Amino acid sequence: MSDNTTKKNKDEKAFSLFKKITALPYLLVIFALLMPLANVSCSEDQVIAAPNVYELASGLDLEQSLKEPALGLLKKMEAGNPAAIEKFRVNMPNFPKLEPMPALYAILLGAFLAAVFAWISPLGSIAMGMLTMVAMGAFFMKITEILSNMGIPLLSVGTGLGYSAAVILIFIGTAMNLATIIRPIVIELKARRAQKKLKG
Repeated sequence: MSDNTTKKNKDEKAFSLFKKITALPYLLVIFALLMPLANVSCSEDQVIAAPNVYELASGLDLEQSLKEPALGLLKKMEAGNPAAIEKFRVNMPNFPKLEPMPALYAILLGAFLAAVFAWISPLGSIAMGMLTMVAMGAFFMKITEILSNMGIPLLSVGTGLGYSAAVILIFIGTAMNLATIIRPIVIELKARRAQKKLKG
């Protein structure tokens, strides 16, 4: 067996392994979303809630999720200002419980499908990864809208560590998929140039 054939076989094995590894960033997205999707802060930039996708999907109890001083204020409002609580219930009927958002599981499904497609169709994997990222952004905006409608101007919402990590992992997976797509094109171009040189 010639050196060129041996080198070619090694390259093919390495490429095959790389293609399999491309699924890994998307699978890690599922674990990254165990970390907070959003950070809810009060005026002092103190984080008072940091829910992850799984908590939001199954329904969030603010009495269990809120941190001090927000939890103490909520308890005082429940005891001394029931009118304010009723105002919150206009946007959150079961306040202080946030309605489950089972559609958030679609984000996890999207990340899983992106991983599966990485072995079958890199373009499909890229598409699923981008859809997953768009869905995360849409649900993040939904959380912002819910808090905004509550009419508490001191609250602000920022992206959580889980959100940022998931976006970075999706971009890594996209870059790896693009490399998988581009490599055969580059090899084909090199082969054509080599043929032209031989003919020349």
